[in-house]
Amino acid sequence: MNSHLDLLDIPGTSTPFLRQLETETSPAIFINTFVLKSHKDKELFLANWALDGNFMKAQYGMLSGQLHRSVGPEGNIFVNIAVWESTDAFRKAFADPEFKKHAAGYPKGTIAYPIILSKVAVGGVCVA
Repeated sequence: MNSHLDLLDIPGTSTPFLRQLETETSPAIFINTFVLKSHKDKELFLANWALDGNFMKAQYGMLSGQLHRSVGPEGNIFVNIAVWESTDAFRKAFADPEFKKHAAGYPKGTIAYPIILSKVAVGGVCVA
């Protein structure tokens, strides 16, 4: 399979994404920032992301998901935010060979910066 999607760690991260997959948290918040080479690749990106989204939505443990796009007519950044029951549930879906096939369909040169997060409580502001 020839992938057009490069998965990179966010610059400066102390825990690489593949190690994050080994760390249990519940719920697991998955955020993936996609950078397209050109805003003109938007339609191809959205078509392939729909395949990914529908696949993930059908997997055990996915609670919710939402795709966002940078504003402006030439916006080339998309951010996917998905909430999973646990890291384990996400890890199983992410490792599925059927899901991995979709990487070849993304526009050439697309870069993805995935990260798994957990909620943080800050007194008087937000709860975990």
